[in-house]
Amino acid sequence: MINAAQLSIIQPDGSLRKIIIEPVLKKGDKGLQNTGVYKIYKDAFGDESTLFTEPLELEEINNDLPDENNPDYLGKITVINSVEWQYKGDLLSTAEQLQVLKRIKD
Repeated sequence: MINAAQLSIIQPDGSLRKIIIEPVLKKGDKGLQNTGVYKIYKDAFGDESTLFTEPLELEEINNDLPDENNPDYLGKITVINSVEWQYKGDLLSTAEQLQVLKRIKD
């Protein structure tokens, strides 16, 4: 998964949570490459918004709000292998994490 994606996941109470999955990329010999790390954010606009997926030029300054100060940040998933992952955060249930992982693998 190279581009960010929007997704609606089912919360434990049955309601929908709209999220954005943002892959953390690194620049390699063959362009941008996936690192297996994905940041998860609340999607404030839901399906009505369109993500801008053009990569940031490496020379540009990234002055984004740090994740720990961002109220929309839900955590980070690191895919270890086809069956193992690590979630750093405390806002997504295991069932929600599995839904995110399914989208990442698709």
